[in-house]
Amino acid sequence: MKLLLIVFVLVNFSSVWAWNGKEAWTHSPMKSKVELLNSYQTFFSELEKNESFDEFQHKSSKFIQLLFSEAWASSLNMDCLYAGWPSKRIQNKCSSPLKHNPDYKKGSCQEGQIQCQPLLFGKNNCVPISSAEQRSLATSNCQKNFQNKKKSSEGLIREIRADGKEKELFELMDFGDKICRESRQKETPMCGRLLASITKMRHFKPDPLISAASGESSKMRGPAVTSVGRSFSQNHTDQDLIETVKNVGKISQGINQRPDCEVEPNGTPFDREVPREIIFDYVTSKTGSDPSWEDNFIKDKTEKDLRYKGFTITNAGPNTIAGEPIDPREKVVREWSFVSEDNSKRETYLWITDDSGSGYLSGLMESVILIIPRKMKPSVTAVNDEVHVTLTTGEKVIYYKTSKMIKAGVLVEGKVDVNPNRFERKFAPVKYSGTGISIRVDKRGEDPRLIGGNAVITQHGKSCQVPAKELWDTKADFKYQDDKRLLDFLNTKCAKKFNL
Repeated sequence: MKLLLIVFVLVNFSSVWAWNGKEAWTHSPMKSKVELLNSYQTFFSELEKNESFDEFQHKSSKFIQLLFSEAWASSLNMDCLYAGWPSKRIQNKCSSPLKHNPDYKKGSCQEGQIQCQPLLFGKNNCVPISSAEQRSLATSNCQKNFQNKKKSSEGLIREIRADGKEKELFELMDFGDKICRESRQKETPMCGRLLASITKMRHFKPDPLISAASGESSKMRGPAVTSVGRSFSQNHTDQDLIETVKNVGKISQGINQRPDCEVEPNGTPFDREVPREIIFDYVTSKTGSDPSWEDNFIKDKTEKDLRYKGFTITNAGPNTIAGEPIDPREKVVREWSFVSEDNSKRETYLWITDDSGSGYLSGLMESVILIIPRKMKPSVTAVNDEVHVTLTTGEKVIYYKTSKMIKAGVLVEGKVDVNPNRFERKFAPVKYSGTGISIRVDKRGEDPRLIGGNAVITQHGKSCQVPAKELWDTKADFKYQDDKRLLDFLNTKCAKKFNL
């Protein structure tokens, strides 16, 4: 299946574009705002390279004048973007905002340079425009400069907020959305990628049913855990882990007795042992067969088709698990990513991200849990008002469809820690209570698989710690695709505590 079919045919345009970039931004936490800003940067850079956009610009000049009427009221006849700035077409070419946009400010840029639109690419980001080629690639060069200087999208977002410029940014987003709704560009890969980025944020939109579901789950689950999360990977003792498991277990009594939580006898086998080599292009997502989850994909530059990389279930508060955020402009979020890179056995694991709503990516609490035996690909399906996930062991986890909190199964959760002090904030208090072996690593704001500390291995209340570097290499690839070899290695380190 071709890329366009995957990105477009499987997505409902009429429903998706009712949910635009501005709404996605407003309702999303900082992590998603960063992804969205990066998507618009890329979209405008690709738009610049697309020659057929000229026709849309020419025909839509009246719309663009109206679109920019508030933020750039003094700028008449604006009908194109140049280095991210609204500008005017002269002889069917987008002319420099130096001449046509009185709101343009050159900042620290010298003669022969132009300042990139600061709402997209940061202040005092200058690119050369001396030659025709440089002028034709001004926006693309703005994005490259932003990336090469290792500018922080998070920092740019905070700057936009501090300057009160979000409204102007939204008008730029509206501009991009309009192109992908109404012009010939709506069936191009660049619009597909922008659409996928916006679609990914839809689960953050407030849902009036969430509070009702939260109340129901509170009655069923009992009091939520508030202080049991431990930084397992940072030299805590086995006793710390045992106490954590006991405390988390308090909310799981009676939950795992449902018949439909039993092991799945026949799952779908993995497509391969290890992922194929890839020349990375981009990652994207689309709404799953039910809106309760997102299907994730990765693109290889040499391939037309997207490669599957798992699915994500997102609990965006407020509810009894994801409460009130530290920053009222943000959301408390617990994100469950069931990763299966290229449908491979070796790179299949669970990645949990707890976002306290602080607005700082450095404060995200990241956890990776790998569960063996790896018998089958993880899968997800909607069943009435529930979402059923089957793990690699064949065991099940059941989520409430509305709130995305766990209702039953072999994973049990406590609350997202919203301690304002990120150094005291605990990792997701999530316990695996199935028959397999769990391997867990945690890290604040970084990839947990690359920690310098220990991974914690648990099974049936027994635990052991092993240096993470002995399980993952420096590229974060897991070292074992064979469960028997992995078990033998663990038992040489852990006095034969575990079995399959």
